[in-house]
Amino acid sequence: MSSCFFACLLWSAVVSWRNVSGLSLEILLPDFYFAGQKDTIRCRIQDIAGRPRFFLGFETDFAEFLPAGSFIMLKADLEASSRGYHKISGFKVFSGYPVDLFVCTCEISAGSLHVGPRPSVHVPEIFNREEGGVLDKLAAGKEGDYWMQKPYQEGEDAMLINWSISARSFTEWVLIKAVNFGFNRKLCFDLSDLDGQVFEDCLEMVAGLIIRLRQHDIDAFVWGRGETGNYQWLSVMFDMPVLVRWLAELRPGLLPPPVESDVEMLKFADLYRSGVS
Repeated sequence: MSSCFFACLLWSAVVSWRNVSGLSLEILLPDFYFAGQKDTIRCRIQDIAGRPRFFLGFETDFAEFLPAGSFIMLKADLEASSRGYHKISGFKVFSGYPVDLFVCTCEISAGSLHVGPRPSVHVPEIFNREEGGVLDKLAAGKEGDYWMQKPYQEGEDAMLINWSISARSFTEWVLIKAVNFGFNRKLCFDLSDLDGQVFEDCLEMVAGLIIRLRQHDIDAFVWGRGETGNYQWLSVMFDMPVLVRWLAELRPGLLPPPVESDVEMLKFADLYRSGVS
């Protein structure tokens, strides 16, 4: 009786090991990520051995069945509290088949992620003035001519919702103006004379402003370090992964200024003082 029991245990261990062997595992990280935000890490699990798999798990996500030669996507929560270069490691795929007495695991190769500053919900007055502020010159409105409408997203300014259109729909809609407000869309953030927590607070203001511009579908350009290491104009709409990487690695000190003259220079030493006064 005991020999039969141990044989069953051995058989279960072998089956569990075979259930996780011969798998291709890949961690898929978001294109860009800011500290404090909730996002998702995805794990792509593919059978490359030509046999079906059962009851596979990744963190708290599970799949009951993986057909031979196919792949599935499981996910886990991503939440980082500080900016910087983070190594993503320690994730495993595990098998609870045929019984959970033996749980075989397969570790996934480590990845890396640049985490941008935690976006500030407060921005300096220069961005919020009723007349002349950056967002007021660039941001969409509810009235006048427009070229596009889009669904309202959580976190956007609720004042931009067009209720007359939204009342005839199952969602709230925001109208985007096709008006050139005359604002120079090239932004250079001067972070000189800052260090310590003040420097971090100002980076959070920068992140908050970039996200607000992006939410309003405003393709402003930010003077930052590109993929080659040289400073260049980076698009808020199309270069966000590069922008976030620059903000994640940025350290106090002087930055090389742009050569163009038609640039909006924002000296954050002054803006920070006005924001906390």
